[in-house]
Amino acid sequence: MFVTSKGTLPELWYSVLWAHAVSAGIALAIGWIQFIQRLRRSMPNVHRTIGYLYAVMIAIAGVTGLYLAFYASGGWFGRIGFGTLSLMWLFTLYRSLRSIIVDRNPTEHGQWMLRNYALTCAAITLRIYTPLAAVLFGLGTNDSFIVIAWLAWIPNLLFAQRLINLKKSRSLYKSTVRRQL
Repeated sequence: MFVTSKGTLPELWYSVLWAHAVSAGIALAIGWIQFIQRLRRSMPNVHRTIGYLYAVMIAIAGVTGLYLAFYASGGWFGRIGFGTLSLMWLFTLYRSLRSIIVDRNPTEHGQWMLRNYALTCAAITLRIYTPLAAVLFGLGTNDSFIVIAWLAWIPNLLFAQRLINLKKSRSLYKSTVRRQL
């Protein structure tokens, strides 16, 4: 239904959609593994190899997502929402890679990757919100994507930032308590 409601699409669109779905799906499937602390510490080469694959998949998914955003449901507001998601996806990947390769800062790298994976999980929240919008509000894909184009990723990003802030405050608390003892 989603694809057929778009009317006639360029032949390239189908290839780009396929590349986007496969690369984003692989990134979603392997990304969570990178947050297993024991794996990072005991097998850094495995972490690095999975990280390289994840980064390539996000680069492909982000660029193809930008192309697909021009054809997104939800009018201009929906297109801008999905386009912004793709840009944020690429930006957080860039910041993460820069923080580990250039700055050699694993803490910042982890924070940027958490934000990036939160954006990757927009694929999940999108698929939760779309049928909910249809059932709860009787909205079709085009109408619901006006809001879902933003709702699929902004709460995820806010949640990731909240986790980062909590971890920072815990670290700050621990260092303050140690100094007082």
